[in-house]
Amino acid sequence: MRKSSVPTPLFNGSNPLKPAPTGPSIEILSVTPGLAKEWLRTNSHNRRLRKNDIFNYARDMAAGKWLMNGESIKFSATNQLLDGQHRLHAVVQSGVTVPMLVITGLPPETQATMDSGIKRTTADAFSLDGKSNAPALAAILKRIWLWDQGDYKFSANYKPTTAECAELLEQRPEIYRSVEIAVRIHQTFKYIPQSATGTAHHLFSRIAADEAVWFFARVGDGADLVAGHPVLTLRNRILSERDDRRSIKDWRYMAYLVRTWNAVRTGRSLSKIQQAPDAPMPMPK
Repeated sequence: MRKSSVPTPLFNGSNPLKPAPTGPSIEILSVTPGLAKEWLRTNSHNRRLRKNDIFNYARDMAAGKWLMNGESIKFSATNQLLDGQHRLHAVVQSGVTVPMLVITGLPPETQATMDSGIKRTTADAFSLDGKSNAPALAAILKRIWLWDQGDYKFSANYKPTTAECAELLEQRPEIYRSVEIAVRIHQTFKYIPQSATGTAHHLFSRIAADEAVWFFARVGDGADLVAGHPVLTLRNRILSERDDRRSIKDWRYMAYLVRTWNAVRTGRSLSKIQQAPDAPMPMPK
């Protein structure tokens, strides 16, 4: 394998560098935004761009979290870009130089076989890293990250990358506890998604940790709750919507949990819990 620490261009004006005569050539190159732009000029036959993927990649690159993992930028024997357009656009958007594995000299027909595998998810990455309850952990981290961005209804088309989720977990290891609580509640009251329960537990615990312990215990078991108690009203509302087979989005579960928490914190009773689709998300107090 030939390595290069400088952004050697694959193309030099109208005289492209020739691929190795024995077949494909492999190099590790430092890809600058300028070089990425030049390579993208050869992108004449590729998939439709997914802007959210570019945005996600660019954030990791700008934050110094982009790792060279063996995935390559691929060119045909005629110097046509076959694979890597999203990563190259992200280099341009981030404005940083990124080392990348580059393969040239591939038969054009190989493009049909590229990116045909199943993409590894954040939950997959956490599971491979030996983390418990990886699917719930990934889902809760994503919603906490979005909440921190001000997206209280989790409506953005973009989502945090695996690196951003890992950084959030490193900064707030107490999220592990929120995941444990969410999993435990789901075992006794399975009608609230773990992603909503875990996110709410994390947010409420940062406000009043001791009160959050009692609150989520009652959400899970419903013990010793009298008529009009906010937690009993919450459980009944969710059971009623489930019986009606209504589709409830995570943000509505969050709104129900926040309204219930706020009522408990102020000592108010609740006879009903509502959240109109166009109403703003209530904030936990």
